[in-house]
Amino acid sequence: MIEATYLGAVEADTVFHKPTHIIVYHKDGQEIPYKNILRSLGGQPEQDMVKFSEFLCSGGDKIKIVYQNWLSDSLKANTALPVAEYEVLP
Repeated sequence: MIEATYLGAVEADTVFHKPTHIIVYHKDGQEIPYKNILRSLGGQPEQDMVKFSEFLCSGGDKIKIVYQNWLSDSLKANTALPVAEYEVLP
């Protein structure tokens, strides 16, 4: 995360502080059920904020849940890469 802050990233304390991405760490080949990822975020309000973020956030921005490879690959590329191939659930 330190490298990401040099490129302008800001760490949000909660899902209510308008994050753009949630980074999920996993081992290569490991599949984590989406429901387990949602549960790890907190209670029902946090889960709803992520599930319905495009309706709840100003501007209609969706909070994207991505694997850590997106962050490391984006840092290598020196730009935020498209999330499609890194998203936990599109």
